[in-house]
Amino acid sequence: MSTTTVNFFEAATEAERREAETRSLCCCEYIGQDKQPFHILGCCCNCEDCDLVCTRLITCKRIEQRNIDGMLIAFQDRLRLPWRGGAKRISLAALAPAIILPIMMGLAALNAKTAIIIMLTLMVFTYWGLQIAERTATKTSFFLSWIVFSVIYMALIFECEVPLLELLPIENNILLLLSLGAICLWYRIKKLAPLNLVTAQYGTTPKDELPGITEASSGEEQAEQQAHESIRLKGDTVLGIDGDDDDDDAAINSSEHAGLMQHAAQPNICDTCRKVTPRHAYHCAVCGSCVKRRSHHSYWLNCCIGENNYRLYLAALVLSECALLLGANLTLTAVCHPFLVVRLLSLPLLLPDDCSEVFEDFELGISFIVAGYAMLISCYIAFVLVRQLYLLWRGTTMHEYKRAPAHNGNRNRVWSNWRAILN
Repeated sequence: MSTTTVNFFEAATEAERREAETRSLCCCEYIGQDKQPFHILGCCCNCEDCDLVCTRLITCKRIEQRNIDGMLIAFQDRLRLPWRGGAKRISLAALAPAIILPIMMGLAALNAKTAIIIMLTLMVFTYWGLQIAERTATKTSFFLSWIVFSVIYMALIFECEVPLLELLPIENNILLLLSLGAICLWYRIKKLAPLNLVTAQYGTTPKDELPGITEASSGEEQAEQQAHESIRLKGDTVLGIDGDDDDDDAAINSSEHAGLMQHAAQPNICDTCRKVTPRHAYHCAVCGSCVKRRSHHSYWLNCCIGENNYRLYLAALVLSECALLLGANLTLTAVCHPFLVVRLLSLPLLLPDDCSEVFEDFELGISFIVAGYAMLISCYIAFVLVRQLYLLWRGTTMHEYKRAPAHNGNRNRVWSNWRAILN
């Protein structure tokens, strides 16, 4: 029996053992780092590092860094939420937005100066955090949790604090449909993200060959055939020399044609994971795998946007933009003095006129802040949407454009690019 088969059976046995242990746990128990059952009520019990840190703190002795790290690791492992089949660990990065957002909104609702400072700080903090995550290729759930809690808080404040008597039922229903549609699309994008990853099929390949051959993505065979055909035509054009040329020129052109055909026949090999990948598949350092037709890694969704979820990504951006703009407009016209712009299909189109009195009442102030927060998010989404549409018009992806922005895209294929994404 080969070593691979033995490792496979050992992994399967270990998975079955863990599954059996999980089935025997109650909702408040979990398997700790020492592989022993533990209860969430004992979060501060049996922690030697915590006891040592507290003792040295009381006795004014030096606390070593390894004891602090051990205490923090133990607390993070014991921060759990009761769940069926065993308590689930709560990530500190996912929990932070639930605390930061209400504090930020509450402070911003005090007065106009505080609101401006909070919003500017939020934009700087977001840009700085995204730059750090992109530079270090960190896989974090902080930004996804930020979006989830932002939607929850905005929905709660809109339904509880905004004076709904100022809104028409049809306006509230349209906003609800747009919001639910956008949420369903984002959820679907997240679920389809694993299908973008290139999976290796390990089989009976010799040791001196590549470890895995991946399946081709949809349409790859047709694209490769078209590439071979174009190269063949190009080679025929190169070989179509005049009769006055000598045999040396013909030999050189023949070698160039052979080189082109050999380059087209070579498989795409990832420099990082050493897999044979489909065309337009690139490695994602955050996901740790190659992604089919990779556009970019979305830190807001904590997944890659690629072949299977790119169209849904564009649709979700459009619905989210419409929902945020509509929600912000309905909120501002409800808490401010509105004026009528035009009537469309017997529905009045209102815009806010005077919002100078919103900070005199906390409920109006928090509603105004949520509307401004929604407008900030809508501006960011509009920027992302316009950028993606521009790249679609150029016939390229975000990843390819960043690699070679001056040589990417083909402006003569505008309509074919749009037909490819809509079909």
